Amino acid sequence: MSDNFEKHKGIINSLYRQAKDDLWTPQFATVLLLLFGVLIVTIFFNVAVFSFGNWFVAFIVYFVEAVAPLVALYLHQRKIYETVREKAYAMNAAHPGIYEAYEEWRSKVDNPAS
Repeated sequence: MSDNFEKHKGIINSLYRQAKDDLWTPQFATVLLLLFGVLIVTIFFNVAVFSFGNWFVAFIVYFVEAVAPLVALYLHQRKIYETVREKAYAMNAAHPGIYEAYEEWRSKVDNPAS
């Protein structure tokens, strides 16, 4: 890690936590709960009450219902990273090198093994 990264790591982590808290709204949480709830209710009714007549249809329905909340979470996380990037770019004049530190932080987050 570079000295620039170590110098700005606290600010970047603070920006990340703030963006995460700001973007996690009750509406978003409700949508995620509903998406997971629909999957659970579908499985319950398929097992307990009736069955899809075709396994292919059942697979498609379950796949779409399982992937929908994961896609929503993925897009939400991308929005968080975009917000942090914008804030780091805006702070670059006041804190020289913070944007480069953000890029290093992001590469570390994207590839934790390296």
